Amino acid sequence: MGGMTLVIAEGQSAAVKGTGTPTGVWWALLVALLGSTVVAGLITTTVGSLRASATSRRDGYAQAVKSLIARTEYAYRVRRRVSDEPDVLAALASRGNDLQEQLAACRTWVQAESRTVGRVYEEVLADLDAKVNPAAADAWTQPPVATAAGMNLSGWGPGDQWPHIIRLENAISFRFGWRRILPPVIWRRQVWREDPGRG
Repeated sequence: MGGMTLVIAEGQSAAVKGTGTPTGVWWALLVALLGSTVVAGLITTTVGSLRASATSRRDGYAQAVKSLIARTEYAYRVRRRVSDEPDVLAALASRGNDLQEQLAACRTWVQAESRTVGRVYEEVLADLDAKVNPAAADAWTQPPVATAAGMNLSGWGPGDQWPHIIRLENAISFRFGWRRILPPVIWRRQVWREDPGRG
């Protein structure tokens, strides 16, 4: 009896020892599985966050460019007004105020998103204003357009401002995709005005 008990005890001991290794393997597999799930979750979350950030950045820059284009077109709106009635003038003045507010918001956003692109934005805005402001001032002094033919301004206006917009778009392109990882020192001179005093 005593010997039999010893044999059973030894068998139980052997069984426990035998299951120790598989249990360790199962724990390792479980930890690896959970670890890979956590890693996959982190990767998914990170990729989703990057996509959301890129979408938000794209929308912000689209609005910034849209505001510059509206700034350029404002002089033409004033020049093509159909009357000097108070409601027409009030609508144009209100639009001008709205454009100023939009530009202020866009300038702030772009500066916060990228100081380098912010400097390009300021340069482009200054270049546009150099042509648009005199044209807008002149437009207010011109009589309202009374005929359909008068809508054809025959070359009047601030002229082609697309080269400035394209320069800004070139700078914005460095805020997306693989170019986003490039430090500004590598690409900023491509989009800044030629100025030997810039660092």
